[in-house]
Amino acid sequence: MKSLTKLCFIYAVLVGISAEGLGDDSLPIGSSFVNITNVFATGYYCVYDSELAGSQTVTKTISNNTYTLKASFLFGGHGVVMQGTGKTFPNGDYIKYTGSGGCFVHVAGPNAGTNLEGRWVIAPQILRDRYARLGITDFTGFGNLAISYPGRATFSRTTSVAGSSGQTLTPWLSISVDPSLIPLGQTCKLSFKNSTAKASGVKYSTFRADDIGGSIKGKHIEIYLGEGRTAYDEWNRTGGNRIVSLTVAAQSQHR
Repeated sequence: MKSLTKLCFIYAVLVGISAEGLGDDSLPIGSSFVNITNVFATGYYCVYDSELAGSQTVTKTISNNTYTLKASFLFGGHGVVMQGTGKTFPNGDYIKYTGSGGCFVHVAGPNAGTNLEGRWVIAPQILRDRYARLGITDFTGFGNLAISYPGRATFSRTTSVAGSSGQTLTPWLSISVDPSLIPLGQTCKLSFKNSTAKASGVKYSTFRADDIGGSIKGKHIEIYLGEGRTAYDEWNRTGGNRIVSLTVAAQSQHR
């Protein structure tokens, strides 16, 4: 980390990038900046239980309230365990995944039993048996991904979609980052290549590191898109997953 700090700081000093040169008053005036290129940007959103496919449900007590929710919402790759926070329905309660469910595992197909990195984790039948004990035998709506320990997963009821920093997430402003590369709370400027950042056609936009994620490592960020599937559809309409460049204040590397 210290080596990275020195390299980033030296690079900023040698290149001489400053806020004045960027012409962006959302970043600290007089600071030195570094550019991080070839960053993979994906999007995430607050998922609604009512929008997910699948008919099997699980009755679960969360923060002293009893809910009957879709198995795909609680445990699947399109559900709250992947997105971080979900909602029972558009005007319902916010449900936050708080951990202990283990890694994601492919449920079927040639990659069955492997995790997101393609490493073998568990025999598919053992995974299915764990779900069968919860009354779940249909993985419709899971996106071929299920957490490896559904019986251990814990959730809480919250009042909003909040990131790891404690900051309430704002659509098209909040991003999830690897804090070893970009510290939480850091503001950065994104340059979107070969696509627009927003439906309005903006190619440059300012974002803030409000969240972290288990699958966000190295040069990978996720942009918070808002609530419901329509937010994710808009992301796909404006280009979907893409490569971006980041401009970050060099002094942030010293935190």
